[in-house]
Amino acid sequence: MTAAVVDVHAEGLRQLERAERLLEVGSTGPRSRRTAVHKSLEQLFGEARLRSQTFSGANAFASTSSLPRLLQTPQAQRLERDIADFTLVPQGTTGALTSAPADADQPSLGLQEFFGLRHERVIVETVEESYRDCLRSCERHSFDRLQADWEDAKSQFLGNLQRLGQGSAVVALCNDGTASGTAAVPPTQDAPIIDALLSESMGPPLVQKIAQLSSASCPAYQVELSECWSILGQELKITLGGITSGALAYLQNRFFDEVKGFVYNQADARLGGVPDAWSLVRAYGRLRFQTSSFPTSPAHVWYAAYVAARAGLVSLLLELPDRASPASERCPMLGAVCSLMARRLQVVYPQAVELAGAGEVDSADLLRADVEQESSGFHDVLVSLLLGRSFAFSRLPEGTVEDWLWYRLHLVHLLGKDEQSPEFQQQFEALRNQAAALPASHFDPGASGVSTAVTAMQTLNSVKVFLLTGQFGRAIQQLQDRSLRPVALHMALVLRKAGTLEAVSALETPLNVSAFLCDYASSFRCSEQLRYFRALDVKERVQALQRLLLSGGAVDELLGYIDPNGRHRPGLLEMTLQEDGMGDQAEFVELCSRAGRQARDQGQYREAIRLLHLGRCYSEVLQVLCRCLRLPIWREESIASGTAQGEAMSLAQDIQRFFDIYERNLDRYALSSAVWTVARKLYATRMFHSLCDRGQPEAALDVFDREQLLSDIDAPSEAADEVWAEYPQIVSAYIRVLNHAAARGAMVGYAMQDRVRRLQSFLAARCNRLVLDQETDAALARLALCF
Repeated sequence: MTAAVVDVHAEGLRQLERAERLLEVGSTGPRSRRTAVHKSLEQLFGEARLRSQTFSGANAFASTSSLPRLLQTPQAQRLERDIADFTLVPQGTTGALTSAPADADQPSLGLQEFFGLRHERVIVETVEESYRDCLRSCERHSFDRLQADWEDAKSQFLGNLQRLGQGSAVVALCNDGTASGTAAVPPTQDAPIIDALLSESMGPPLVQKIAQLSSASCPAYQVELSECWSILGQELKITLGGITSGALAYLQNRFFDEVKGFVYNQADARLGGVPDAWSLVRAYGRLRFQTSSFPTSPAHVWYAAYVAARAGLVSLLLELPDRASPASERCPMLGAVCSLMARRLQVVYPQAVELAGAGEVDSADLLRADVEQESSGFHDVLVSLLLGRSFAFSRLPEGTVEDWLWYRLHLVHLLGKDEQSPEFQQQFEALRNQAAALPASHFDPGASGVSTAVTAMQTLNSVKVFLLTGQFGRAIQQLQDRSLRPVALHMALVLRKAGTLEAVSALETPLNVSAFLCDYASSFRCSEQLRYFRALDVKERVQALQRLLLSGGAVDELLGYIDPNGRHRPGLLEMTLQEDGMGDQAEFVELCSRAGRQARDQGQYREAIRLLHLGRCYSEVLQVLCRCLRLPIWREESIASGTAQGEAMSLAQDIQRFFDIYERNLDRYALSSAVWTVARKLYATRMFHSLCDRGQPEAALDVFDREQLLSDIDAPSEAADEVWAEYPQIVSAYIRVLNHAAARGAMVGYAMQDRVRRLQSFLAARCNRLVLDQETDAALARLALCF
């Protein structure tokens, strides 16, 4: 036949006219005269007719209530009415469409009616599909909304529990949910505290803000935590002298506040007007000694001097001999002691008022005061302090641990002379050791006879003592023991930001704030942990992120998704680095490469493959893949246990996934052909062994032939050695497959003989390098005898 040139447009019109004529004639002509075109159109017409009859009179979309709310627009309503009333009825050959019922006896339709019916069908199916899409969208939206509401309600509920007390059993139960796979909810105060530490400079306003937030996190200890923060706020210095001076300032201010509070709460204080320091001390003495006038005796005078010194009232000490007259006239050494004590306060606490009018006092005056006949416990404590001697506070009425600490801290400054001297550090260290060795009865009055565990839960006095003696590590540990870990973390972060931890590093093991923060945040979700890591330095943050990536939890959420082409969709880690200013794309790549190498060295090969790929170390990924392919876990006896089998299957899936990615992108990743050849050969070897172990010899032979497993490779000697190490097992498995095929007669004789001959030639040429075991030699011999 010769091909003819056909005008497609004209031929199409002729075919359409011919089909219409056939349809018109076909209704009266015999069925034997119908052509193939007519039959095809007749069949399509039957389907369309059945569809039109299904929808005619039934009103599938009878009312607008059957459509979802998302489609209730004027245009959608008009479309719905048109579809409900839309019925195709052929009328002669004109092809007119009316809404009258279809004639069931009509044998055929015209082309216009037929294609009009098809158009109706497309419209109806489109509306139905839109309806289903809207239902699915509504369902997804409802589920997401319910899930979000539940998360908000749960966070609010757990936050309320934590505000009721960190030590409560309910909160402990909630936090223990991490053991069952549920992440704990971080305290609501942590986020604003970390934000404040990052955005504001260190100073009293910042410390006060953090103290209020931190204390409010635990109402059960709120008052005592406020006192702990007050101590800490005074001690945020960068030298040992500054720390001890801050502790003394707190002790003096606290004592004076107690004096004022005690006086103001008494109805008969008789202060009158605006009281000055002397009015407060005199009223305090009257109330303590239960007398109408104060001072009236030497004991009263020395008590006033002790209260003034204890409260840090430098000006009052200098004025006391005149203010306390005429009773002070019976204390001849009062002026000398008060003057020396005022100078001592000024040296230790330079922020006090400047000394004015203090006369010269020598050591002889102090010795005469020591042997004064009219003395009391308050006289002795002041003189002993100025002489640098120890004092038994059991002799002092109402002596407390705070009084003892005030006395000992003054001795540290007096005996140490200079805060930079070794003597100062020795004296301070001795005080720290003595405070740490004190029994619980010294911290809580009346605690003798009560077990230490019960006493420790009553107050935070031991924490206060450790803070006042600069033992910040012990204080933070005490807070953790009392289930106050959030407060402990807040204090540790403030101490590190102020540089105070460096000041005491010579006296104790430095507190590892980074490790503490990482351990604290480990019970939260990955997104929450990243927010905590913002408080770390760059180097510490990198280490923390590496540990998080290698922890094995929510790695997909952190790193994102790698598609089959190797492209990366950013995950939580990368987005957080960019949003919070913690880093950029280059830092993310560097972090992944470092973590990937660490995972490789630790034997975490699944993590190493993914991290090195994201770190753009593609050659190293191939090296890890080759190492994985040579692991002993692929042997049958190594994967007998369920856990090992699950790990092997997961690793096998990752290996196959990345081999597919790299095979598609060899040029894109600039991989060495020699390295890829070795990796590909090892991968094929693993596939061959896997098929043999699963009892699929035919598929194993296909892999063996396609990959040419027994051919030499063109690669560096060290890479070729990796493949040569696999050859004995390949030969052994290959011989087993051939024996199996020979026993079943699955291969024709000449094909089997050719395979055996080529195998023998391969082994003969490499007999010096390739050594087989006895079982493999015997199997090969039996196979050769058969052919």
